[in-house]
Amino acid sequence: MSKKPKSKINPPSPKAIARGIQGFAVFTILGLIFIIWWKSPAGIDFLLQHLNVPELLLFIPLLFIDFLIGGFRYSLFFDGEILPKISLWNCMRSNWANMFMGAITPFQTGGGPAQLYILWRNGAKISQGALVSLINFTSTLVFFQIASLSALLIIPNDLFNQTVMNLIRTGFVIIFLLTGLIIFILIFPNIGYQLIRFIFSLLPLKLFKLYNLRNRLLDTLSMEIQHFRDVFRSILRDKKHYLFIIIGATILLFFNKYIIGYVLAISLSSGVDFKIFMGLQIIQYFIIYFAPTPGASGLAEISTTWLMQTIMAANVLVFFAVIYRFLTTLIGAIIGGAILIFDLRKWSKTMEQEPGASATTDVRDQGALDTITKKINRLYRS
Repeated sequence: MSKKPKSKINPPSPKAIARGIQGFAVFTILGLIFIIWWKSPAGIDFLLQHLNVPELLLFIPLLFIDFLIGGFRYSLFFDGEILPKISLWNCMRSNWANMFMGAITPFQTGGGPAQLYILWRNGAKISQGALVSLINFTSTLVFFQIASLSALLIIPNDLFNQTVMNLIRTGFVIIFLLTGLIIFILIFPNIGYQLIRFIFSLLPLKLFKLYNLRNRLLDTLSMEIQHFRDVFRSILRDKKHYLFIIIGATILLFFNKYIIGYVLAISLSSGVDFKIFMGLQIIQYFIIYFAPTPGASGLAEISTTWLMQTIMAANVLVFFAVIYRFLTTLIGAIIGGAILIFDLRKWSKTMEQEPGASATTDVRDQGALDTITKKINRLYRS
């Protein structure tokens, strides 16, 4: 009697997810305590007077647009031609999963693996999901470049001191260099692989506990590099216009987020300058995107308060920081958490009932997904 094949894929553990949620909650609470101490908020009655039903209803279509564009940026490529057909709904699900794991992992490092997992579950190879993720990440960096130039023109020179402005300019230069590096890797993936291998070789072994994980990652990259390159060349040849559509969609995505913030800001504080607000939001999202805490928790609330104190009344800053964070991060993360946990449970039951089902998985994809899920599991493991 032959033994049933055993899946090599390990889903993210509930313990790792629980630790991430706890970390997000702790940093968020610490951030809220600080800003409440720093900027004493007005009473709840003030909030109820300024946030009326029509304004609250306006957030519904704005949030729908946010989620729709987030999924569209992936479904555009997964159209069944060069890449497999994945519905807009499932691409939205993958984006929500990204938001959830990004919110509970340092530097948002879990967001990408979670998104790749959902895409893989719906028929994409790991290399295909990684390629589209890299294209979208590049479009985000291109957006930051365009937005940073706009911010430097919009924000008055006397709004911050010279030291702060120099830091902002330095951050924008780093984004410019990072964008160039990512585009270079997309065009020359073999050189990009050698660069990643060289960076890994510089890491002292005693500081790199996940030695086996590093080797598996390099092996997976080496096996998938040819497929990655071929698919990207096909996109450049047949779907080049998609790249411009993605940049446009990314600009619209972030602009919509800024509009959500502006509607909230003018509801709480009169006389908020639209152009300056947009410039400050560009800086805010730059900070959040690269913040080290889980989902930028704590730092997002503090940086929002620090930036918006220049154009908003002090007694509404806490309300703005909390509500804006809820609208743009927590709602999507809660949806993504439910989607990811439900899908993991469904997948686990499938593996238990039909252990041979994993045999149809491409061996390279199986190893890649094993790397992805173990990375999520170990993000909070001491």
